[in-house]
Amino acid sequence: MCKIIKVLINIAVACASASVTILLYNYFHRERNEVIFFYGQQPTCDYHLGKTTAINTLQIGKCYMCKVYKIIGWLNESRSTLDICMYMLTYNLFVNAIIDAHRRGVKVRLIVDEDNVSTTWKLGTMGISKKVKRKIYNVNLMHHKFIIIDNKKVILGSLNWTIKGVHNNWENTFLTNDFKLVGPFIQEFQRLWNEF
Repeated sequence: MCKIIKVLINIAVACASASVTILLYNYFHRERNEVIFFYGQQPTCDYHLGKTTAINTLQIGKCYMCKVYKIIGWLNESRSTLDICMYMLTYNLFVNAIIDAHRRGVKVRLIVDEDNVSTTWKLGTMGISKKVKRKIYNVNLMHHKFIIIDNKKVILGSLNWTIKGVHNNWENTFLTNDFKLVGPFIQEFQRLWNEF
């Protein structure tokens, strides 16, 4: 009988602990979800053109550079890890943000398609861990485009991180810290990291 009571007490404590954890998470966690669209041949705002005015207003809805810096802002929030799974990564503003994270002590891991190894050579020479799609998969592209920040946030969408992607193409990017969405991307990144 005592064993049954101990088991019931342990179950009650575990349930109470789980409930408190959920309550604390919901209280302290502020969900962030943002959608960014790139529309092809977008204008650049006066601020990013370098025009000085009495009041420079950022035009996040129209200026492609404002949108790029919104994504970079999320990258700059990284404190411990930055896992990048990207088919094409050539745009210097994004590459520099990745390098800055690495220099801040963030553990950066990069998965790329083998066709694009030359564009990420600089990152590999800096000591950033990199995996490349192996030749046995040569008929298929590693076409993912997602970035996991501190295992808490994910940036995903159709956007390759290229100047053509942000300036010429119609693309979408979704930024979120919803743990239900982040979790599957963590699993997929680790699966690919182990496979490649």
